[in-house]
Amino acid sequence: MQSKSTRGVQQDEIWAAADALLKEGQRPTIERVRQKMGRGSPNTVSPMLEAWFASLGPRLDATPAQEETGQLPEAVWQSMTQLWDTAMRSAREQADQELVQSRQQLAEQAHALDVQKANLSREAQALSDRQSAVDQAADMARAHILELTSQLKESHTRMTRREGEVDEFRARLASAATQHEADRRRIDEEAQRHAEERVRFEERAAANERRLLGELDRARQGTKQAQLALAETERRSQAALKALELANQTLNDQLSQVQSDLQVMQQALVSANERSRELHDLLERDRTTTRDAFEQLNRRLAEAASEAATEMAHKNPTMALRSKRLSARKG
Repeated sequence: MQSKSTRGVQQDEIWAAADALLKEGQRPTIERVRQKMGRGSPNTVSPMLEAWFASLGPRLDATPAQEETGQLPEAVWQSMTQLWDTAMRSAREQADQELVQSRQQLAEQAHALDVQKANLSREAQALSDRQSAVDQAADMARAHILELTSQLKESHTRMTRREGEVDEFRARLASAATQHEADRRRIDEEAQRHAEERVRFEERAAANERRLLGELDRARQGTKQAQLALAETERRSQAALKALELANQTLNDQLSQVQSDLQVMQQALVSANERSRELHDLLERDRTTTRDAFEQLNRRLAEAASEAATEMAHKNPTMALRSKRLSARKG
């Protein structure tokens, strides 16, 4: 029965090649049979060549030449038989050696493939660990960026709130200044009114004095009463003058207090302006620090990605290309 190999080499082709080599006076071996056919692997040729050797004896027994061997001398027939047995043993030994060598080569190739597979697995694991580390660093960087962004938003919110407080304080100061101006006008009006009342009182006192002098001339008999009346009038005049001076002093004190309050408010406004400038400078420094942190973080990410891509390019160009595409998608 003929058997067909996986590469299409058939048993009758191998047997025909072995027969041709034997007719040419050469010992059939695996390598010679492969060269004769021009194809076939050692694993395929070896079992079929062994089958050829196993069938060679019966085939020779069946040939017409074997039927005529009885006419040959016994010594010649024994020599031919010994030569044939020696050739068969040598061919089998050679075939066994070549088969062992082929199997050893296949085992070595399989071992090399296993070692290469293990190395590729380790490299793939190392690359996966490196990619995981890069992804973790990127996640930490994104979290830090989010935290910095949140802090910047909080700083901006505090700055906005403080600017609102400053605006409110300025409005209160402007309202206080307006109230101070109204109080000052009211005090000026009251002072003017008191001055007018004083002039009227002095004119009235002068008129009374003139009238009393005239009455003194006309009523010399009532000198004592007139003098008493004059004294009372003077006393009232003095009391009125004192009351007017006291009112003027009170108005002056109120004016001084208002001026002092205005000065305090002006100083508070100056302090508020200085604080606003300090807050603005602080916000600018925060923005500069955040921008520097973003730039430093971007540089670190670029360096890490470049190192990973270089390392992957040295170890496995195909996996490096995939990692670059993955980084580009994540970016």
